[in-house]
Amino acid sequence: MICGRGFSLIEMLVVLFVIVLMTSLVTLNVSSGAGDRLVQERLETLVAVAAYALDEAQFSGSDFGVLFANSVNERGEPTLTAHWRQRLNQGWRGPQDSAEVFESLEFPGNVRLQIRLDDVELLPAAMDAVDPLAGAIPQWLMLSSGETQAGELLIRNRDDDVLLWRLSWDALGRFRQFRGDNDETVDEYAVAR
Repeated sequence: MICGRGFSLIEMLVVLFVIVLMTSLVTLNVSSGAGDRLVQERLETLVAVAAYALDEAQFSGSDFGVLFANSVNERGEPTLTAHWRQRLNQGWRGPQDSAEVFESLEFPGNVRLQIRLDDVELLPAAMDAVDPLAGAIPQWLMLSSGETQAGELLIRNRDDDVLLWRLSWDALGRFRQFRGDNDETVDEYAVAR
């Protein structure tokens, strides 16, 4: 005769605790990896559109720029959004052509961006400057001469200020992307001219 012994309440709680702990760790790792991929995707998109804007500026004879502005995402978290602008007769407005290319680019709410152009740190614009009719001057310019300001974009974790990504570029629009404080290039982007 087999005598069955059940689990005690403490044994069941320990097993449940271990399962919850493992699930939390897996979820944390998966979500932080997805967030990191999203930031990298945003950087790659920013580089691709900046290269396009440099070419378009030369072709059209009209300057382009990026207005970095504070914003709030759908969860109410503070974030930063890159808005594309074009210098027209009426002032700085949304680009006339290729609206789908020049869509605003929102960075995740868990990161903080630092913008340095020509070795000067710039602050993001206020939310009310986003209205294209406000005519706010973009911080980062792509000139019709084919040049831009040398600079870098530092992306830090909002909670602990750890440097996650760094994007740097020179006056000719040659971009280099780095992960964290590492000086080894992750990606290099050369603007074909």
